[in-house]
Amino acid sequence: EVKSARSNKLMEIQREISREKNEKKIGTTLHVIIDRKEKNKWVGRTEADSPEVDQEVHILGAVGSLSPGTFVPVLIKEAEDYDLLGEIA
Repeated sequence: EVKSARSNKLMEIQREISREKNEKKIGTTLHVIIDRKEKNKWVGRTEADSPEVDQEVHILGAVGSLSPGTFVPVLIKEAEDYDLLGEIA
């Protein structure tokens, strides 16, 4: 019970730290590698993020000729706890 409470507290602290760091990226343009398409958006990650471990960048309004493995500049518009939302710069 104590172990679970401590783990939950640490996860809450980490969520807050992650959100603060992500909010500082709003308005910046990041170099993003495209990983996949999900419904009406592309999903990628920055040069500093590992797949399936770190945050993702959700690229809104991007249609057309993007493809997995390509790099694109993305202007970050919004931040979530663990992900970023942006559009092609």
